[in-house]
Amino acid sequence: MKKILTIAGYDPSSGAGITKDLDVFSALGMHGISIPTCLVLQGPHGVQDVYPIPYAHFFEMIDMAKKELPVDGIKIGALWNEACVERITSFLSSLGRIAVVVDPVIESKNGTRLLTDEGLKQLIKGIFPITDVVTPNLPEASLIIGKDVKTLEDMKVCAKDIFDMGPGAVVVKGGHLAGEPIDLFFDGEAFTTWKKRRIDREVHGTGCTFSSLIAAFIVHGYDKKEAFLASEEVMEDLLAGSYRINIDGYFYTSSGIFNSRCADRWGVLQAMKEAGEMLCRLNMVELIPAVQMNMGYAIRDAGGTEDIAAFPGRIFVNSGKILIKGEPAFGASSHVARMILAYMKYYPHIRSCVSVRYDRMIIEKAHESTMNVLFFDRKNEPEQIREAEGRSLDFLTEEALKEESSPPDIIYDLGDVGKEPIIRLFAKDPLELIKKMEMIRP
Repeated sequence: MKKILTIAGYDPSSGAGITKDLDVFSALGMHGISIPTCLVLQGPHGVQDVYPIPYAHFFEMIDMAKKELPVDGIKIGALWNEACVERITSFLSSLGRIAVVVDPVIESKNGTRLLTDEGLKQLIKGIFPITDVVTPNLPEASLIIGKDVKTLEDMKVCAKDIFDMGPGAVVVKGGHLAGEPIDLFFDGEAFTTWKKRRIDREVHGTGCTFSSLIAAFIVHGYDKKEAFLASEEVMEDLLAGSYRINIDGYFYTSSGIFNSRCADRWGVLQAMKEAGEMLCRLNMVELIPAVQMNMGYAIRDAGGTEDIAAFPGRIFVNSGKILIKGEPAFGASSHVARMILAYMKYYPHIRSCVSVRYDRMIIEKAHESTMNVLFFDRKNEPEQIREAEGRSLDFLTEEALKEESSPPDIIYDLGDVGKEPIIRLFAKDPLELIKKMEMIRP
């Protein structure tokens, strides 16, 4: 397994610094090692104070890493002062050729200083020349070259200036640009830009996450430009999935959570495919409604219809056989998805639903099987709900569940003008749905 070391500040809220770096390394299948330079008292509202690690303790950790912890790469973040930088310079020089990425953290989002002026001078002089990639944002880039960096053209000039200081490549992060953000990569030969859509939220630790991704991809064998591009792609997904850990303050990202959601989505699709195959094999044509059938399955903590998979072409009968048109896909059916979302508000572990043809015999078999069967009357829905396209089913589902003390297996209605009577069967997953369908099959 690849091993990668982070030398940076410690953030107890796990939004930045070594805790964030370790999150990234683990998510990319690497063993992360960490040495803190300082304890940064911070949370969702920014940095409150900084406490440097005592020099003796910091130097001991560096010496221990040199003797006992061989690594394949190093990511460097907040270094606090000149003494830390000098010791790390000596440490890096003793390792020989090794991947090194430097995120020159100079101050926090709210302006708290994390690297002294003398420390910055030593960073440029001692560490930049033995670094693969340096990743400053615009304020950091401005301090490094001694003049304001405000435009894309300024970024290009700046990247050349920093490249001349010795690193193998420079990434100038354009999150502080006016308008849409643009990141710039320069390897001494050509510029590569990555344009992004600005999101309406302040996300904590983006610089740490981005530089850690670049370091990890380089250690995995990517060249510097490809590592930059791969990191940008991952950052897009992480930012889109950012979240708050309290009711206000900065948003956070988690590579681990992102990977978990990717795995969950894959598992949902696989379960849907398997259930579809079983349904066709069992050929329970007598359960298919006149309006055809659909089945849905949500990921854990689903937030919207885009988190629920269904069959885009529905499930129908042709020449006495059940056929399914299309592969399961997320967002393929808003109707079944909204019912699942409404149900999950009360019972979040029940994440799957299928629509079944109404037959009194089916309801009787459900009762005989000791299923929890619930009826709701569509004629009781308010006029404003009736007139709102697509609101009836989720409204009635919620209304039906309000009085229940245990999750119903079936919620059915007898239809209304222009509406077919339908049985809706619920379960933890699609395979459990198939089992329940076999139990109620007339």
